[in-house]
Amino acid sequence: MSSRRSARLIALTALVGALAATAGCAAAPTAPTSTATATPTPDPTASVPSTEAPPTTGSSFGAFTRDELTQICVDATASTFSADVQFDIESARIEHRTVDPEWLVIVPARTGGIDGQSLCTIGGTPSAPTLELSSGSITELPEDQIQRLIRGENEGGDR
Repeated sequence: MSSRRSARLIALTALVGALAATAGCAAAPTAPTSTATATPTPDPTASVPSTEAPPTTGSSFGAFTRDELTQICVDATASTFSADVQFDIESARIEHRTVDPEWLVIVPARTGGIDGQSLCTIGGTPSAPTLELSSGSITELPEDQIQRLIRGENEGGDR
């Protein structure tokens, strides 16, 4: 190796080393200080209404399980479809409603080569379920209508 090439290699190595050292030794940012006063922590025993609905996934929906709610809706709406109907139980959507019956269940279905869905509102208990609304349709319900059903609005009239 020539001395000129060695000098370049040494200079390059030194440059890389200097850059690495500079990058690792950058000044730490100063932590900001606050003049705000601390907000008191709420009493954990106080009852604060939650704006969140119960989870729509998991093993329990009140007294029901996901499978029970889905099957109740499938059983209630199967006759509204052709005999070849296939329900996509795994893709069922279950929403907690703000009114009774407390569960909105939407089960995708396929019948006669057409996508559809079953829609039910279910309350009560697994041994004595109550259905206020149960329908099967080949028309997908728009999200804004689903949100109205969750709030108990426009269910068969001016509710």
